[in-house]
Amino acid sequence: MRTALYDKEAESGIVATLVHHPEFIMQSDHLKPNHFYNKENGCIYWAIQELYKKGIDKIDAFNIESMINTNQAVKRMTEKFNVKDMQEFIELSSTISRSSSSEYNMLVNKVMEFAFKRELHGLLSKLSGECYNDEIDLEQLNNKVYKSIGDITEKFLATNSVEIFGDKIGELWDEVLQRRTDNGMFGLPSKFPTINNYFTYETTELVLLKARMKMGKSCFMMNEAIHKLRMGIPTVYFDTEMADRLFLERMIANISGVELKKVKSGLYNEEESAKIEEAKSWIQGQPFVHIYNPQFTNEEIYAICNILKYKIGLQFVIFDYMKGNTLDSSALYNELGGRCDFLKNEVAGVLELAVLAACQLNRQNQVADSDKLERYASVSMSWRNKTSDEIIMDGEECGNYRLNISLNRLGEQMDDSEYIDFVFDGSKMRIDETEKQHATAIEPF
Repeated sequence: MRTALYDKEAESGIVATLVHHPEFIMQSDHLKPNHFYNKENGCIYWAIQELYKKGIDKIDAFNIESMINTNQAVKRMTEKFNVKDMQEFIELSSTISRSSSSEYNMLVNKVMEFAFKRELHGLLSKLSGECYNDEIDLEQLNNKVYKSIGDITEKFLATNSVEIFGDKIGELWDEVLQRRTDNGMFGLPSKFPTINNYFTYETTELVLLKARMKMGKSCFMMNEAIHKLRMGIPTVYFDTEMADRLFLERMIANISGVELKKVKSGLYNEEESAKIEEAKSWIQGQPFVHIYNPQFTNEEIYAICNILKYKIGLQFVIFDYMKGNTLDSSALYNELGGRCDFLKNEVAGVLELAVLAACQLNRQNQVADSDKLERYASVSMSWRNKTSDEIIMDGEECGNYRLNISLNRLGEQMDDSEYIDFVFDGSKMRIDETEKQHATAIEPF
């Protein structure tokens, strides 16, 4: 059983290699001096790093000692740990030096691994003490655990050595090929065919749906969720408004085609009853999770998604919807921007998931400080009902709702005057793209 969490040979091998190949340090900028268990090695590593930054690539005893002497804290540390004569170290370094960058990186990974284990061990010891704290409840402890572990994970695992882009071409192109399908589609397609001409729900990307209150944005996202489940795509739906029972009633109405008021009241016939039972049975067999909480924390969202990746193979995340907890407009803008940043970079980016989120438009049809949200979103869509004049102009067969793709970093973007036609049947919670789309007005010469 290991009693010390460090690898003496790996630490010595790193600094010995840098004496002969100081340029390798450019591949390990994520390795810090405090990651070394042996403080002597950490100080020498720091000195070589500083020398190389200054353009000095002659690593000898004189230069190392001179650099160490420029920093009193480092100098005291080397004296405390009894650093050997630098010339002797230089002479011995050639016997354990590595000659290739791949060998050097293996040593770096080993030192990082043990630094991570030491810090994790210390954190878990600290968190175990919180278990005896009567003033902290389950939710607080849970959030603290996931945030603390998440911080360490980000600190150690989110850093990568710098690679020449050309060295990654083969791997990246393989990824491009794997994403292709026989029908030319990539990513997760939308339920609505025309949307797929503009974008699909891709991993690491965030799609934002904007709408005024009570305009059916939740129904839009539920329709997308059911569509993904029909494709066999594991999905989670974070809901800040509807509890499980309300969501189930709407889901059953959508799938069965039985009106929502009948599902709620029980006033349906035998044929409709059979359709409802069939819908319930189908839902039970799906890799789907619906979670209601008016005040989700980022830590909860991340932890749930991370768990579901392993539990059900999660691929698609819906968050309904982004809202703030303050009346102060400036603080609200920052809060919404922070949540959008989190969904894009942490949930979509780090966990490699496709994310669809909604936010509410104000009376001016704007989203708080929209720049703070759309700076992170890959796609931004505006969803609303048509006016009476628009229905007459487009024709009733072109539906009662419209969608404009106002921002699209994944493909073609629409003009403000362009939109896709939809029919929204609120009685059955169904949204469908109309077969006939409105005619585009032709500008006169």
